[in-house]
Amino acid sequence: MIKDIEITNFRCFDRLKVSGFKRVNLISGKNNVGKTALLEAIFLNSTPTKDTLLSVIDSRINYSITNKAKELSEKEWNDLLKNQNAGIFFSIDSVSENRNPKKVTVFIMNEQSNISELNIILSGILSEVFGKILEDNINEDGEKKEFIDRQKKQIEREVLNNNKAQDVIVLRIESDDKKSPQTIILPKTTTIALEGNQFRGNNTKHRSNSSFIPSNKRSSSIELTLEFDNARLEDRDKEVLNAFQIIDPSLVSVESFSIPEPTIYLKRQGEKRMPLSLFGDAMNRMADIILKIINNQDSVLLIDEIENGIHHSNQVAFWEFLYKLADRLNVQIFATTHSLEMTEAFIKAGLDRPDSAAHFELTRHEKTNRIVAINRDLETLEYAIERHKEVRGGA
Repeated sequence: MIKDIEITNFRCFDRLKVSGFKRVNLISGKNNVGKTALLEAIFLNSTPTKDTLLSVIDSRINYSITNKAKELSEKEWNDLLKNQNAGIFFSIDSVSENRNPKKVTVFIMNEQSNISELNIILSGILSEVFGKILEDNINEDGEKKEFIDRQKKQIEREVLNNNKAQDVIVLRIESDDKKSPQTIILPKTTTIALEGNQFRGNNTKHRSNSSFIPSNKRSSSIELTLEFDNARLEDRDKEVLNAFQIIDPSLVSVESFSIPEPTIYLKRQGEKRMPLSLFGDAMNRMADIILKIINNQDSVLLIDEIENGIHHSNQVAFWEFLYKLADRLNVQIFATTHSLEMTEAFIKAGLDRPDSAAHFELTRHEKTNRIVAINRDLETLEYAIERHKEVRGGA
């Protein structure tokens, strides 16, 4: 589990350090204080891949109806940087509960960047990547340097367009659990497709290190059905039904059929089966959240505006279900909210689980105007809410 994180030059953050994450974490705060950006940073750190990076950008793009694909612009890359021009990189450092550090740095080469600057980055990366490999095979420093130089030139030929350093992105990952740093290089001219990037990282055999549920986009019916079928293979479809019954206790079964296309069907006592889409946003939202937990044991789940679609009368039961499922499947949850009712439900369900629940309020420092994170234990948070203190988002 992630315990601490430090973010530098990313989105709205000059530098933000947050300490004390637990199993289930709720993040509140007024508008434009970085709640979504914090989730994106955790997502990138937990699963630093090309697909994750593109998903973070994709989730904020408003596609037109006619768009089928979009080539990323300089602005969309620069939007990842504080003030768009405060430097050519951002970094996200984390520490796990085992005190293992992990550092993710993304270099966004700009118009001021040059071949020499890129060469410095590549040389350092390649020396570390190939150095260990070569130790057993090449004894002479000269031969090692020559080999690294050849590899660097090959990468330059592959990634540079017209010898312009500003045309590439360098994603660098340093972690205690790896023998040497990892590096991913991709062109800025990457094209992303409408609904073409899944909000999950490192998808292997339908398992991932992390999954991200944005507030403004939904998984399709086909995607949810595939997730449900995977849960059925693991004999966990009963848990899906139990989650749905939080919202609608009259439900007696959940099944999937592929006529005319893969679809989840729900059935109430004495009624015909109906597709999940007819049960409203709450049920679809519940399906997305629960299936990502069930199908991704030992992972991180990030949910933006978790209150969307969940009626206040069901929120305590909803949180209780999340606490139990996350603990049993070793899933760490990070969620944001604008809702006071959802925060109160989080407290009520979590008071008996002080070692599993943590709340953080993002706010701006009165003197510096920089964003800071305030960590309150649930009893203190409950006390503040009872006395109408500011602990909610500004909806």
